[in-house]
Amino acid sequence: MFTEPPRAPVALDTGRHRTVPEAADWVTEHLDEVHALRREHGAVLLRGLPFTTAREFAVLRDLIVARPAEYVEKATPRSAYGEGVYTATDVPARRRIRLHNENSYALSFPHLLVFACLTPPTAGGETFLGDMRALLDLLPDRLVQRFTDEGWMLVRNYWGHFGLTWQEAFGTEDREAVERYAAEQRLTTAWHGDRLTTTQHRSALVRHPETGETSWFNHVAFWSEWSLAEDVATMLRAECGDDLPFRTFYGNGEPVGRAEIELLNSAYEKVSSAERWQRGDLMLVDNIRLAHGREPFQGEREVLVAMGDPVERADCAL
Repeated sequence: MFTEPPRAPVALDTGRHRTVPEAADWVTEHLDEVHALRREHGAVLLRGLPFTTAREFAVLRDLIVARPAEYVEKATPRSAYGEGVYTATDVPARRRIRLHNENSYALSFPHLLVFACLTPPTAGGETFLGDMRALLDLLPDRLVQRFTDEGWMLVRNYWGHFGLTWQEAFGTEDREAVERYAAEQRLTTAWHGDRLTTTQHRSALVRHPETGETSWFNHVAFWSEWSLAEDVATMLRAECGDDLPFRTFYGNGEPVGRAEIELLNSAYEKVSSAERWQRGDLMLVDNIRLAHGREPFQGEREVLVAMGDPVERADCAL
């Protein structure tokens, strides 16, 4: 059994470097320490770095992660800066984004996420974290066992005017390219004119490749209709009927009920913690151990993200 109180990422003061090359030298010198703290705490916040652009952030990112990870099966609006750097999300400031693990629905997903704050908001906007080992201890054994045995199923309907189009999600206008990707990634597809439906079955828990510990790793609650804000749910049901942009199921195809989703969301809240962003913050997050989310905010907020060190789901099987 794993029990640990929620905690913010461990912070490490990098000093007051005047230039990015100076900061890069510091990161190189302290890289072993940074990764040791990340393995111990799940996340490390490097404070006081002098980067001011996406390109300068990418220079530091390249020192921290060994390999970039692709953002596949895109599911949220993001602006791309090039070189694998994106805005963390372009979801409107008034919306809270629940805890989730990046690309938990894919066969390959990033082990590490690197966030960077160019412009902190005037209020709110924290990137909050939650330990998915601790979350398992808050769930009923019967629920964990069912998801362990069955996995989970995701159905996505690419409406276009609700969420991303299939062209945006897969980065192509070519249906044959989508079909090839789907075959490789074990997605089933169904075309309805220019609208696409995909279905995929995935494990709901994974084994950490470094520690061997088990993490809750899925979008079951995040994309459930029972997690939607009431006004959003009402609008989507009126427009889409049962073909919501996202629906989640047990592995046998049975919908996950409202009571179970509320239980999951309550557990997510209990393991959540956050640190206020400051200009020049860089945060390294273990995407398999920790889920992340975003609080609503006021003012301008420019937080970037890059993904690194991809892991194959097959290598994390229980």
